[in-house]
Amino acid sequence: MKRIYQFIKDVSVTLCRIPSDKYVHLLSCLLLTFIVGMGVSLCSDEPQAVCAGIGACAAMIAGFFKEWHDHFTYGEFSYADLFFDLVGCLLGLLVTIV
Repeated sequence: MKRIYQFIKDVSVTLCRIPSDKYVHLLSCLLLTFIVGMGVSLCSDEPQAVCAGIGACAAMIAGFFKEWHDHFTYGEFSYADLFFDLVGCLLGLLVTIV
């Protein structure tokens, strides 16, 4: 029982160290993947996995261009933001397929 408690404590401490804007990247890409994937699914006869993949690609492209814009506007390109965009796309992919 102590091991489980320690594991949960370690996970929660790790999650609290992640800056809040990273969660925004994750959630926005998750939602964009889901919305685009479901929209494509409603408009086509493609399998759900293909539609989810299209949604994930669209969200990842949007995340990349957001970072590209930040690079030229603010002088910073965050690979960490892109990583959380990718995680959001993968989670959105799973949510959309299921």
